[in-house]
Amino acid sequence: MGMLKRKHTKTLRRRITSSFYLILASSIVATLCAWGILFAVFWQLIQNERLHPANYYENQLPEIVKVIDHQGDVLQESMQEVIEREIPLEGIDYQVVNLDGEIVYGTMQEQYLSSAKDLVNHLHQNLYDQNKIVRFYPLFQDGTLNGAIGFRYQLSVMAANQESTMVLYSLAVLAFIFPFLFFYLFAYLFGKRISFQIEKPFNEIIASANKIRNHDLDFSLLHIDSIEELNQLVLAFEEMKEALKDSLERQWGMERERREMVTAIAHDLKTPLTIIKGHVDVLLESKNPNPERVNHYLHTIQKGCVRSIQLLQELNEVSQVAQADYRLHFSKTDLTNWVEEKASQFQLLAEGKQIVFKWEIRPSKEDEHKPVFIDPGRLDQLLNNVFTNSLRYTQPGGEIVWISTRKDPYIEFEIFDNGPGFSSSNISNVFKKFYREDPARAGESGHAGLGLFIAQTIAQKHGGNIVASNREEGGAYVKVVIKNMISG
Repeated sequence: MGMLKRKHTKTLRRRITSSFYLILASSIVATLCAWGILFAVFWQLIQNERLHPANYYENQLPEIVKVIDHQGDVLQESMQEVIEREIPLEGIDYQVVNLDGEIVYGTMQEQYLSSAKDLVNHLHQNLYDQNKIVRFYPLFQDGTLNGAIGFRYQLSVMAANQESTMVLYSLAVLAFIFPFLFFYLFAYLFGKRISFQIEKPFNEIIASANKIRNHDLDFSLLHIDSIEELNQLVLAFEEMKEALKDSLERQWGMERERREMVTAIAHDLKTPLTIIKGHVDVLLESKNPNPERVNHYLHTIQKGCVRSIQLLQELNEVSQVAQADYRLHFSKTDLTNWVEEKASQFQLLAEGKQIVFKWEIRPSKEDEHKPVFIDPGRLDQLLNNVFTNSLRYTQPGGEIVWISTRKDPYIEFEIFDNGPGFSSSNISNVFKKFYREDPARAGESGHAGLGLFIAQTIAQKHGGNIVASNREEGGAYVKVVIKNMISG
């Protein structure tokens, strides 16, 4: 699996939290900047007298009072029209009260003063009517206080610019929505960034899943993001892909071996079955068959049947040892007695082919009959396959030597022959399933190429291995090493 380069990462929770604070901080900064721009625009409009400041009407009151003081007896109702020409009624309400605080006339109907004392106490003082200011100024007649005039106004930009209400409302709405607008904008930008960081590895995983569906496993997820959970997801998917690749390759290998097995079965069974069929056909067609000829044909048929049965037995053995749950059955065994018994069997087989067979066992004196833990049945099968292979390729008059050596916790079996040896270019293949040696090693009878594969599998299950090579003086050499399981 391709190694993924690590870099500083954050958890998704930390990334979202930090993004939220960035959104909030960015929104505040942007809002303050926007408010600053709006204030600059507003101030410029005031400086150009296109808008009035909030205290616009309040600033006019001293001048209005000064003009009114020169109008005569303001308490006369006949002066109302004259007074109202001096007061900007669109922004200021007024009322004229006598010395007792009673309203004489004006646009304000609310009574704010109840007595002469009350009037005197509230002259030039601010009274409040909700969000409006009420202020009374004294009225004199011949130097004597005879009443007051009160003005009601509002200290607000909206009240001071009623003719520009739409402009002010627009600026106010903008100022109000700026925080929400910038929060949404930065949330969208940062959200899109996080979304991109999340979508990219997910898109890669989806694309990789499509590749896997199409049996394309030659890829690696090299994308690394700064979000820890996504890194873990990508790494987990990469590990799953590698595990799946290994599993599928094993499955494809098994399917390939299955096809090869079918081909091998068809090839190996074809020859003996063809011979059997041919001889049976001859016997059936012969009206008066010669007894000697019939006997020869029957022996040939028998030989073909035996070969077919051996082949099927080998295939059954391969099926068993190739299973993942295949297990050996170890038991306490006297190695010396077991080797002697096996050597006597090999002696008979060698004599049948006029081959010299020699054997030797090399345990130390104190270990000569010390028991070992092995699977004698499977070990018997292993050595049979190795010895039969040597027997097959050793010519009459040749020699086979078997040496057994105990080196706790291991046991070694070495078999030498002086046959043609292995092809130097194919020694590494002799333990492969269905492998057949080249003609230099071919014998008089065919074989399925399964014996040494079964032997190697049993040796590996027995905690050891098996190797093959050629001898310098000529011939083949096979060394089997197994483990005395009582020591492990």
